[in-house]
Amino acid sequence: MDAEQTGPEEGTGAGAAEVRGEEPPPVVEADDLGVRTRRGWVYRGVTLRASAGTLVAVAGPGGSGRTSLLLTVAGRMRPTSGALRVCGLDLPEGAARVRGRAAVARAGGAAELEPELRVADHVRERALTLPGTARSREARESFGGAWKSFGAACEVVGLDVPGRRRVRDLSPGDATRLALALAVMERPDVLVLDDLDAGSDGAGQHALWSSARRAADLGAAVVASTTEPSPAGGLADVLLTLGEH
Repeated sequence: MDAEQTGPEEGTGAGAAEVRGEEPPPVVEADDLGVRTRRGWVYRGVTLRASAGTLVAVAGPGGSGRTSLLLTVAGRMRPTSGALRVCGLDLPEGAARVRGRAAVARAGGAAELEPELRVADHVRERALTLPGTARSREARESFGGAWKSFGAACEVVGLDVPGRRRVRDLSPGDATRLALALAVMERPDVLVLDDLDAGSDGAGQHALWSSARRAADLGAAVVASTTEPSPAGGLADVLLTLGEH
């Protein structure tokens, strides 16, 4: 799937972007990036520059490679062509270290919320994966710091739901905000969120892009995918379009 990028970040080639003023060093640098399997190209020709605090909207229809691109950026999928550098690390060689600095909020088929678990259960699970989290019994039973971090993340993304509520009972928008808040807890350098628009109408999608915008304003490069890019207008810094070639 070929790519076309527009926005203020720098790029060249198939995904060239307009440059607007001085930009900080990029956190994500992709040049003619692609993934190919035995069945053919999953996506190709992706050129992207995203610095800290940048919100990238990756748009394309189902089957265009959106999920695979996000997983590649997060160090979870091996690229087969082009060049990719994330947090100053070349991939795939530095993939293990990139995984420690990139949070996957949601990726279809790879990282998704468990519908039968309660919000509090997901917070407890995420707390165990946070850097520096103690593994003692006392730490597992309290998680006071994790709850504080989760509360702060909820304020950022605009989530207000009780911890006892099951994921299956959340609205699609709140489920997306929960996934985003859990990833924000990690304080990552790169955050990827797949299918931001899942189950939400145009107004709801615009509100979710506002949540993603606030998450990026904390300092991470946020890369989120969608089928319809228009609700991201005025919020995303970069629009990267994947399509059939």
